[in-house]
Amino acid sequence: MLQVYGDPKRILALSTAELTGRYGLRQGLAAAVSSFADWKRVAAERRKAERLGVQIISRADERYPKKLLNIYDPPPILYAKGNLELFDLPAIAIVGSRKSSVHGRRFASDLAGALAQHGIGVVSGMALGIDGAAHEGCLAAGGKTIAVWGSGLDVCYPTRHRRLADKIAAAGLLLSEFSLGTRPEKQNFPRRNRIISGLSEGVVVVEATLQSGSLITARCALEQGREVFAVPGLPGSPASKGSNWLIKEGAQLVEGIDDIFSALPRLLPSDSRGQQKDDEVQVLPPVSPEQEELIGRMGPEEYSLDQLMEVSGWSHEQISSTLLEMELAGVVWRTASGKFQLNPKFV
Repeated sequence: MLQVYGDPKRILALSTAELTGRYGLRQGLAAAVSSFADWKRVAAERRKAERLGVQIISRADERYPKKLLNIYDPPPILYAKGNLELFDLPAIAIVGSRKSSVHGRRFASDLAGALAQHGIGVVSGMALGIDGAAHEGCLAAGGKTIAVWGSGLDVCYPTRHRRLADKIAAAGLLLSEFSLGTRPEKQNFPRRNRIISGLSEGVVVVEATLQSGSLITARCALEQGREVFAVPGLPGSPASKGSNWLIKEGAQLVEGIDDIFSALPRLLPSDSRGQQKDDEVQVLPPVSPEQEELIGRMGPEEYSLDQLMEVSGWSHEQISSTLLEMELAGVVWRTASGKFQLNPKFV
C-alpha cells in the first residue's frame, strides 16, 4: 500500500470498504485504520523523538535503508539514533547466546574488531553475552556498529548496557521498529531479528543453544538470501549445540575472518581480493566448563601445579586431568621451568 500511495496519510484516508475489499484487511483492522484521528499522539511522539535525538523514518522516506526494502515484512517505521550513513555500509551480523563463555565473547569481540579494520560494519542486538562483545570489539577497533533493539529507543535493555548504548549512539547507530516507550517484551526480540539479518551481508552465530534466538536470526538470513556462518563449539556442549547444528545443516564454518571473505569476496577491497590476510582472527580452541573456570582464575604469569591447586581449590587428580586436556588443546603450555602458562589469547 505504501508503494501504491506513497504517503501514509493517503492510506488513512481510505474507507473501510476499500481496505477490506481491495486490500483484504480484516474488518476490525480496516475500521481502525480508516477511523484513525489521534494526531495529537503522533505530534507528541515526534516531539519526544526530537527531544531525544531520535529520527523517525518511514518506508516512504528516502533515508529508509535500501537493504530492508526487499526483505519479507520490512518495518513500516524505523526509529534511529546515530549515523544513518551506516545503512549503506557493508556489514556482518554477529549474534549468539546471552549466557556465553569467555571463549565465545573473546572470539566475537576479536572478529568484530577485525571486520572493523577492513571497513565492514557489525550488526547485533545489544543483548548480554555475544551481542555486547561484538559491539564492544567493533567500537574498540574504531569501527561502526548498529544495535537493533527489541524495545523503544528510550527504554534501554538490558539496563547494564546503558553506557554501551551511549557509545553506539555517538559512534554508530541505534535502531528499532518499536515506538518510544515500548517495553522489552519477549515477543519483540524474535521479530527484530529479521532486521539484524536484513541489514547484513551475512550472519555469524558464535554460540547458540538449540533454543537460542540466534537460530531465528540465521533462519531469517536464509530467507533473505544472506550467508549463514557458525563458529564450531565443544562437541556435546549445550551452549554450542545450536551453532554446531547449523554447520551440520550447511552453514559456513568460521575459524577466522578469511572464511567470511571466502564466502563473500565482495566485502574485500578491490586491491585485496584473492590475497591472504595477515591479520586473520583464528578461532580459539573450544574449552569445557571446568577449563573455563580455571582460565578465569589464571593470569598471564607462570604457575606451578601446587599454585594452581591453591587458586582453584581442586584436588591433585582434578587439576592434573584438566591441565592435560588444556595442554593438548593448546589452551596452556609448559614453560622452560616446567610451569604452566595460559595461552595469551585467553588472557
